[in-house]
Amino acid sequence: MLRHMVLLQIDDQVGATEITALIEELSVIAFETPGIVAFAGGAKAPGSGLSQGFTHALCIDFVDEIARDAYLSGLDKDGVGRRISEMTVGGLGGVLAMNIDISDMKFSNDLPPKKLQAKWV
Repeated sequence: MLRHMVLLQIDDQVGATEITALIEELSVIAFETPGIVAFAGGAKAPGSGLSQGFTHALCIDFVDEIARDAYLSGLDKDGVGRRISEMTVGGLGGVLAMNIDISDMKFSNDLPPKKLQAKWV
């Protein structure tokens, strides 16, 4: 299984409605793609302070690289890929995309329960 992660540095001049419409359109393309497992996307949540100017993110899980590639080719549909580069700071310089293999993903309920670590003082 493959997790496709995309960080976007959306230009300040782009309105919230346009950003929401773009993310919705990306989800539609994703869910039209055979082999999609899950899609999430939206604005960054406050907290880490390490966003380095990236304002929005997408995370899409695919069964394999073939499904991911089919999704990417779908971005040419209606010029969605072009609109992404128009909305980001520096065009494609405002986009960071990465894929990781999550076939061996671990879940918290897969781990043995933690034993209390205490001392008599």
